[in-house]
Amino acid sequence: MKIFKLKIYLVLVLFAVTFLVSLNFAVADDDEEDDDERPASSSSSSSSSSSGSGSTKTEVTTSVSTKTIVQKDSDGDGLLDPNDPHPNIPEIFIVVDDDRNGIVDQFEKL
Repeated sequence: MKIFKLKIYLVLVLFAVTFLVSLNFAVADDDEEDDDERPASSSSSSSSSSSGSGSTKTEVTTSVSTKTIVQKDSDGDGLLDPNDPHPNIPEIFIVVDDDRNGIVDQFEKL
């Protein structure tokens, strides 16, 4: 009877831990989406001064905007597609054997 109670207790604990861990991942995913949406900020200031015969007005406007650019790495080799000579083939699979002796030239240099 004690073994049966222990098994039920372990199953309940395992279920609770699994539920709490999955809930934590769901909350973390929601937080990541909010980070990408930053509004652009802008500020402006103006000043004016006048002296006896004339007046001068100075106006300064400053704006800051953020643009997110996403670049892909289709083959997952660490080189972004615009800089990758072969974007669909990982670099680890590309070998050079110019002297055709069956040994990759990179290893012959070592």
